[in-house]
Amino acid sequence: MKRATACLVAAIAGFILASCGEPTARPNALRLPLINDPVFNPIIAADLGSILPNKIIFSGLVRPDENLRPTPDLAESWTESADGLTYTFKLRPGVYWHDGTPFSAVDVKFTFDRIADSTSGSRLRSDFAAVARTEVVDSLTVRFHLKAPFAPFLALLGYNAGIVPAHAFTGTTLSAATDFNRSRPIGTGPFRVTESIPGSVVVLERNPRYYRDPPALDRVIFKVVPDINVQVAQLRAGEMDIVQLEPANLASVQDAKDVAIVQTPVVQHYYVAFNADNRLFSPPDVRRALGMAVNRQAIIDGVLKGYGDLPRGTIPAALKDFFADSLPPVPYAPDSARALLALAGWTPGPDSLLRNARGEPFRFALLVDKGNPTREQSALAVQQDLRYIGIDVTIQTMEFASVVRDFVVPGKFEANLIWWTTPPDPDQFGFYATGQDNNNVRYSNRRVDSLLALGRATRDPAQRREIYRAFQAEEQQDPPVLVLFYPREILAVSAALRGMPALTLRDALRWSERLRIDNR
Repeated sequence: MKRATACLVAAIAGFILASCGEPTARPNALRLPLINDPVFNPIIAADLGSILPNKIIFSGLVRPDENLRPTPDLAESWTESADGLTYTFKLRPGVYWHDGTPFSAVDVKFTFDRIADSTSGSRLRSDFAAVARTEVVDSLTVRFHLKAPFAPFLALLGYNAGIVPAHAFTGTTLSAATDFNRSRPIGTGPFRVTESIPGSVVVLERNPRYYRDPPALDRVIFKVVPDINVQVAQLRAGEMDIVQLEPANLASVQDAKDVAIVQTPVVQHYYVAFNADNRLFSPPDVRRALGMAVNRQAIIDGVLKGYGDLPRGTIPAALKDFFADSLPPVPYAPDSARALLALAGWTPGPDSLLRNARGEPFRFALLVDKGNPTREQSALAVQQDLRYIGIDVTIQTMEFASVVRDFVVPGKFEANLIWWTTPPDPDQFGFYATGQDNNNVRYSNRRVDSLLALGRATRDPAQRREIYRAFQAEEQQDPPVLVLFYPREILAVSAALRGMPALTLRDALRWSERLRIDNR
């Protein structure tokens, strides 16, 4: 009876024992939190709770190395045509799906045909809009034909584009394959799903057919824990191995036994979006002045506890090859900001608020999603700094989904504190070129349009660096947004974790076969 009870307790705790007849060591498993139940399909799922397990389950043609450069994965090698319009990939032989079916070029074509299909529900369609068609040359060779040269193509292949099996969707659509998407996905990655309990846990076990070196871990266990404070408590109790922190949570783990803090630059920029359709923000000098009025270094030091970098433009420091570190950062210069605003017609009134010639105050609402201390505190800092130069800012907090759905996408906002996580490439055409879907601030600058179009069509790295440096210089004269900082990802990790590459968590999980837990 005691032995049966012991087995039950172990199973509830998530420690699956091979036998209850003999003493068993703690499992060789990596344990991480998810903030929501995942959808096991990299083509249609874009939320972080889905992306993390999908990076492990579904391999891509390439994956990023520690310099964020594409390196072979399902593809052994590739060649580009001289005109940049075709990419031919030689696929790795001897690869099998988790159900034992051989992997082939048919699966690659199926994946990218579904991505291109406007009815599939794919969240990757805009990433690969440059692909005209995908061709199966033979069972282990696939060729992409592009509409025009597209320099970010390889980087995007290694970002979120996991390959899915054609045979799993016979007679059904991607979104209708509920069993696949929610509980029984089939990938080629180093771990496969064996258990998925909504609101509780996802268990992945080692893939015995994995095509590279056998994974060092037996299992990867994702526990659905939306509250970061609970995640931290479980880390301190030895029940988690990796937790992604906000700076406000640092104090709660810095004295924790056997926990290390790891920081990594992220391909993100946090910013205040000013709606350029609003007459307040349409003059470039006004946006330049607002940038000079905000003390970014104080936000980095106070709110981020130093875990961030001072911006030059929208291309973050994590992209070392393209970040224009030779450009000076925008200075904190409130007097210069007032002078620029005066030239734009904004002068102090009797109540110290800036007013235009009609006596109207410079006043606007700043949206921010509630519940995230970093963004809420950054919004307060922006509010205080702008109030100092005579601008009246009201902060409005609401759920993130409402901010995006009801205000950002339809353009019904004045200002919004938000962020972009962009692919590991400097291409920002979709974010800041005139009329693009992700250009939520309605920014328009003909020189920027030209530079961004040229940057994505230019394959020579040296020439691309010069193009994007010119783009960042133009941003300083006509800023599309007020970039606040480039954050660093802060991970609290078990001191027993080994093999973690110097990448952010989402990219490090592409190398999950190398992770291991020592001394457990």
